[in-house]
Amino acid sequence: MGYQIVQATMDDDRTKCGIAFNSEVLLFDDESFGDFARHFQLFEYKTALGELRPSGQRVKALRVIPQASARQQTASVKESAPTYAKRTGGAADAPCEETKAGDVFRRFSAFANDRRIRPDGGVYPGTYATTKEDSDKVKTGQEAVARYALPNPMPASYKFTIEPHEDTVIQKGIAQPAYGQPGGGVEVIFTKGTDPKTVTGREKIPDK
Repeated sequence: MGYQIVQATMDDDRTKCGIAFNSEVLLFDDESFGDFARHFQLFEYKTALGELRPSGQRVKALRVIPQASARQQTASVKESAPTYAKRTGGAADAPCEETKAGDVFRRFSAFANDRRIRPDGGVYPGTYATTKEDSDKVKTGQEAVARYALPNPMPASYKFTIEPHEDTVIQKGIAQPAYGQPGGGVEVIFTKGTDPKTVTGREKIPDK
């Protein structure tokens, strides 16, 4: 039992992305996952099915999207999206916005000397992180890998604090399932990087 990322062609020839569970349930990225994803991840499949109601939408064709490219094309298998996340899609597809004074972010890495952090204490353009609020939900490096669907399976047990200057450009979304991980956490991309001396700390958390 598992899931596949798919692109569906509807009976009116529109295309929509979603997740097919166990070859019998299809949830589109514009539909609420409710408690279904939580039960599914806990292997409570019969309970998960009880959370669903038929949508009445008709599908005439399905195409499986390879998981390596699915990260930016569909909604995540996730707990209900946090109220402070503005999208249910991935950050790479989100519009640019700017940070506010006092915003704090965190980055989880498997390495104490994270290559995405510049020698001057900023981060390079395209660096991923998360909000401080979402990072507080993560207690171990393994949890970070799963929550943010990190490509490296090693525990991301080093937590860096990033305090960007006001009006730093970011994109914010929800981590999509990828690399065999469910995702579901808030992800932030520092589109143009951050200024020097904005990475203010490093903390080691348990691996598991």
